[in-house]
Amino acid sequence: MSMNNWYGQFMIMFGGIMTLFYIGVGLYFILSPNLIHIDSFIRYLLGGVFIFYGIYRAFRVFEKIKEVFSSNNEQND
Repeated sequence: MSMNNWYGQFMIMFGGIMTLFYIGVGLYFILSPNLIHIDSFIRYLLGGVFIFYGIYRAFRVFEKIKEVFSSNNEQND
């Protein structure tokens, strides 16, 4: 396994974890009863931004998965 291949797989895993983190934080802002001291508009705005950014990151990770694994297939041929 080359170092570049290992790095690509590591970045996919890290990107997937961060995707889940951003979506989780967004859901926390929207659904948490512990944040009642923050204005509801601000909570929903921040939660929506985190969720949309998490979705964007998910698409980027999916593209990176296709890129890394298609390059693995080309190297194996």
